Amino acid sequence: MSLKIARCLPVGLLVFSGLLGACSTRTPSPIAAGPTAEGMTPPSGRDPATIPPAISLAIGGPAVVGTAPVSIFDSRSVAEQLDRRSFPGPQRRPGSLLPAHKKPTLPEGVANALTFGVQRDVARVSTDPAFPAINATQWTPPDPCLAVGPTHVVATVNMKVAWYLKDGTPQFENFLDATGDPGFFEDIGAGNFTFDPKCFYDEFTQRFVVLALEYYSATQESWITIAVSDDSDPNGVWFKYRTPSIVELGGGCRYWVDYPGLGYDGQAWYVTGNLFRLSSSPTTCGGFGGTLVRVFEKPGAMSGGAVVWRDVADPSASMQVATARDATDVARLVYVDSSSSLGIVRVNDPLAAPVLSKTTCAVPALVGDGSAPTPSGSLGIVDLRIFNAFVRNNRVVAAHHTGAALNPNARAAWYEVDVAGTTSSLLQTGRVAITGGEHTFFPAIAVNDVGAIGLIYGRSSSTQHANLEVAGRLPCDPAGTLGAATVVAGGTNSPSGNNVRWGDYFALVVDPVDGTTFWGIGEVQSPSAGWRTEVVSFRVARAADLNGDGSVDAADLSSLLSSWGSAGSADLDGSGVVDAPDLSQLLADWGACTSP
Repeated sequence: MSLKIARCLPVGLLVFSGLLGACSTRTPSPIAAGPTAEGMTPPSGRDPATIPPAISLAIGGPAVVGTAPVSIFDSRSVAEQLDRRSFPGPQRRPGSLLPAHKKPTLPEGVANALTFGVQRDVARVSTDPAFPAINATQWTPPDPCLAVGPTHVVATVNMKVAWYLKDGTPQFENFLDATGDPGFFEDIGAGNFTFDPKCFYDEFTQRFVVLALEYYSATQESWITIAVSDDSDPNGVWFKYRTPSIVELGGGCRYWVDYPGLGYDGQAWYVTGNLFRLSSSPTTCGGFGGTLVRVFEKPGAMSGGAVVWRDVADPSASMQVATARDATDVARLVYVDSSSSLGIVRVNDPLAAPVLSKTTCAVPALVGDGSAPTPSGSLGIVDLRIFNAFVRNNRVVAAHHTGAALNPNARAAWYEVDVAGTTSSLLQTGRVAITGGEHTFFPAIAVNDVGAIGLIYGRSSSTQHANLEVAGRLPCDPAGTLGAATVVAGGTNSPSGNNVRWGDYFALVVDPVDGTTFWGIGEVQSPSAGWRTEVVSFRVARAADLNGDGSVDAADLSSLLSSWGSAGSADLDGSGVVDAPDLSQLLADWGACTSP
């Protein structure tokens, strides 16, 4: 039996861009519609004669300029503001509907003597209660991302978007594709298939931006689709743009876009994506074409006019955008250059004639481990690619998971790189320090206004279901070290089977109101509902700063000693009594801690 939903719009509500009339019924498109064979996607519904020509680029060549018209959408026109329908049948992997795509083998790097720092058993994180975000859709894995504004949290997964008040109160949840009523991107042509969604909140313009990729095999279409809120409240009007992303690199070699990076600085919005060969291209073309870098101008998209973008191409793979939240910084692009180096890219003159300026930075030897054990099998956790990055004071922080020479198990690893000059150099690096058969994966990283670094990641083992943890460090902590981990969401079940894809990324951002609170999203699983996402906020500070004056000194020591043998705020390890371990924590934190 098909599900029909009545959709009646409030009298006087303006409906834009071809949405249905004031009151109608529709049958949401079943997820099984269209071809479902490997590499075959449901149709987009677009007339093939209207598909734009391929964008002709050359690796390292000049930029190509493009534009797209706006489609204006009011989220209040969606009939079900909290659309949490379940769909019968098995979940699908978005990757199963894409053609075979594989990056080139990572080059062997130059051997060096660099090592990763460790994790200390020192309290650094205080958390607020996590709240549930989007639960399992008909797609797996979720690939969760989030954006945080003054009053709202926006989250995306495959294939949904939702937003909440900061206390976790849900306000909106809808499908990104045509299974919505209408789907968030349906009115601009999105069919039954969007994937790899991401989002951010641009503090310079006070707007939310949501991105999704589209690919349709039958008509050889590829699109980068974005939506921009008209203010800092996601409820209401959004300006949406569907921008073509079939790229021709010469000789009839055409490529589609996968695995986006997304970020911003004071100048522009940046999107990156891996280029993979279309099946209609000659087999003499390489299967991997490099990375597309697209620079969006802000003014048109903010005013509801046409959006302008500029494209360049680079031979590297899986670049992520290091967002720059300070006006004095500019965004960078970060990728794994070799088995012992990172690549750091600056986009020069992004709004006129973008040119990529590249440097490399030596890091400890990297060892790939694409799976993580669980009690029910193993999770597929992809490869050594960078998952996200931020830049502050000309220092890039970035994270991924990697093994090491003496222990190949995946560990969440992070880096801080100096990019102030024409070269880049490693300032510090560390890994989540665990023992035995445990793995940590999909770390997301951010740096706040006082230079504190936060990290969110997953952890599992053959006896432990995947959970969600956070950790952090202060600028005054020893180089390469993180504080102790805090579990923020526990998994109570694991997918059954081996190498079950767990995702492509988690996300972590900084609250724009106070500039210090971190907000993260990640994935866990329960027996009855499958995967679910959790949103958590936390702060990175020294627990031993009992009077909150920014320094751990005699006043804090006096307060601890006066509470000795009893409970109270000086019980730093949560044991229920103030004793020697708490004193040890205070002495480890002794002194002032200032931003670099």
